[in-house]
Amino acid sequence: MYTGGVVLDRSDRDPGFSLISARGRPRVIAEGLCNVEGPVVGPGGWVLNVCSLSRPSEDWPTRGGDITATHPTRPLETRVLLNTSTAAAEGIPAALAFGPDGCLYVTDEGRRAIVRVQPDGIQADFISEWHGQRINGPNDLSFDESGNLYFTDPWTSSPQNPVGAVYAYLWQTGELRQLDSGMAFPNGIVITEGRLYVAETYAGKVWLYDVDTPGQATHKREFCSLPPKDIETIHGPDGMAFDREGNLYVAYYDGGGVFVFSDRGDPIGQITTEGHKPTNVCFGGEHHDRLYVTVDDLGELVEYDLGVQGQTLNFCPSQISQHPWATVLGSS
Repeated sequence: MYTGGVVLDRSDRDPGFSLISARGRPRVIAEGLCNVEGPVVGPGGWVLNVCSLSRPSEDWPTRGGDITATHPTRPLETRVLLNTSTAAAEGIPAALAFGPDGCLYVTDEGRRAIVRVQPDGIQADFISEWHGQRINGPNDLSFDESGNLYFTDPWTSSPQNPVGAVYAYLWQTGELRQLDSGMAFPNGIVITEGRLYVAETYAGKVWLYDVDTPGQATHKREFCSLPPKDIETIHGPDGMAFDREGNLYVAYYDGGGVFVFSDRGDPIGQITTEGHKPTNVCFGGEHHDRLYVTVDDLGELVEYDLGVQGQTLNFCPSQISQHPWATVLGSS
C-alpha cells in the first residue's frame, strides 16, 4: 500500500499509472551536466553524479568522464571532483556507489571497468576482466549489507547483439561470478533483502532474482514492465531506487518520468519529468525524503519533495560519522 505525502492524480497518463504530484514544484539543483547519470548521496548531504559523454554542441561546463558534486543548500554551485579518463581510455562513467572501505566506486563503460576512487583521488581499475577477457563496460552497481558488489555489464549490447551480463563480486574472497548473460542492455540494479532487481532497457522490463546465498541468483522472473512508447528511439527502464515502504522507483529513459511500482510489482504511479530522458534516481536530504533525478536531455539534477522516505543504501555516507570522503567534499 502506498502512503505518505504523495498525491495521486487520477487523470492517468499511462494505463495503470496515476500521476504523482510532489509537495511543491521540483527544484533544479544542478545544470549544464552533459549526459548526466548516476546520482548518489555523499557525506554532509552532498549529491554526486556522473557526466558520461561530452556534448560539444552544448556550451556546458562539464565534459565526459566528470564526477561532480552539488549541495542542495547551494543549488547550481556544482563542482567537478575528478575525471575518470586516462591516457589509454576515455572515461564514460555511468553510476556511483560508496563501498564498505570508504572508497567511491564508479561503473565506467569507456574504461570497461569498475573503478575504485580513494578519498585522496587515486583511481584504479577494481574489476575489469571475467575469465581472462575484458568485460563489456559496466553501467550500474549495488552493494549488499556484507559488501558484496552486484553490477550490470551492458556496453555494446542490443536486441541484435544481446551480450549484456550481470555479475557479483564477493568482497571477502575477491571472486567474480556471472549471474546472468545474453541480455539486451541490462541497466539499473538494486540488491536488497535477499532479492536482486535488474532493469533490462530494450526488453522494457525489471527482472527479479532470489539471492539466498551471496553471489548466487536464482528463480529469475519478471517483476514489472514499463508501458510501451510509440517512439523509434531507445527507451526503457534505467536506474532504480526503493523507498522505505518497499516501492520501486524506475527512471524511464525517453519515457518522460519516474515510474513507481509496489513491492509486488503492481503499477502505482508516475512522477513526470520536464525532460524526456530521466536516467537515474536516488533518495537524500536531511530526512532522506527527497528524490533526486538526473535528466539527460536537460542536463539537470532535479529534486522532488515527495514526503516519502527512501531506503538507505548500504554504506551510505550520510549514516557514517567521519566518513573518509567528508574531508574531500567539505562542509555544506
